[in-house]
Amino acid sequence: MPDLPKTMRALVLTAPGAPLELQELPVPTPGPGEVLVRIAASPVNPSDLHFLEGEYGLNWPYPLIPGLEGSGEVVAAGPGLMGRYVMGKPVSCTADKQGCWAEYMVTQAALCLPLPRDLPLGTAAMAVVNPLTAVAFIQIAKAGGHQSMISTAAGGALGAMTRRMAAEAGLEVINVVRGPAQVERLKAEAAAHICDLSAPTFPADLVTLGRAKKCRLALDAIGGEMTGQLVEALAPKGEVLIYGALAGAASTLNPGTMIFKGITVRGFWVSKWLEKRPLPQKMMIMRRIVAALKSGAAQSQVAEIRDLADAATAPADYAARMSAGKILISTGALPLGVEATPIT
Repeated sequence: MPDLPKTMRALVLTAPGAPLELQELPVPTPGPGEVLVRIAASPVNPSDLHFLEGEYGLNWPYPLIPGLEGSGEVVAAGPGLMGRYVMGKPVSCTADKQGCWAEYMVTQAALCLPLPRDLPLGTAAMAVVNPLTAVAFIQIAKAGGHQSMISTAAGGALGAMTRRMAAEAGLEVINVVRGPAQVERLKAEAAAHICDLSAPTFPADLVTLGRAKKCRLALDAIGGEMTGQLVEALAPKGEVLIYGALAGAASTLNPGTMIFKGITVRGFWVSKWLEKRPLPQKMMIMRRIVAALKSGAAQSQVAEIRDLADAATAPADYAARMSAGKILISTGALPLGVEATPIT
């Protein structure tokens, strides 16, 4: 690896729930089918918060570098055709054996999405987790013949992407948000159907809207009692996809409703969903994501850009004010092309 440093800065997690530590580590070397990415930036996502607590479905050994997605430039490649193809290109990437909260990361070449050079790397850093999930939701809805769906956590970045892509696909969305401020923001965005989780009438409001729209699909980012409330709002033979656990509690269900309405409740993990897509479909999905990023349909709001050296508290700060937008962790190695504009 000519012209590359021997060491790099990285945020390191030594145990579940432990404080992040800024350390100096050797720059890793890519093996067969792998590439080395000079990281530009990586966001803090809800999935990262679960990962930091040891509650995510990846069993990496400690100590480890967190950060599940990011962007940068491929600067070295191990043996393999895909590595040669992405060499020297700007990419969005997902983590394999180590994460993106570092100046360099080794990952599978197949986990890198080559980008057009006019797409800002700050935008590209958030190209996979949320945009891919939104694309998956729309494909699932269309494949199931759905005309409407319920979207929880609709005030966040993923909720906004899902809403925009659903509108393009002709799907109606019932948006569940956390309070009056998010209600007003979604109204300003011309969202038609909004349910305020903080309102005392929320369960009844959700049932009324769900039945009015004959909704048979719900996207559950919350868990806890929300899962049961979604089941009550769905039409018979409906389905709940659980993809998050923001409530921090086990889902609760009414057995009678499940039995008599024939509701299906199942988990959804976007990486596992993508694994099952054939290669031509994966390529179409990635082109769709890039187009959505360029059009703004899949862009996330950036609340703050924080240097890697000062980012140990970024996850906690993001968790305290998720609705303000993403915190981007920047290495300073490459221009990001975006500015922080928090949601108020």
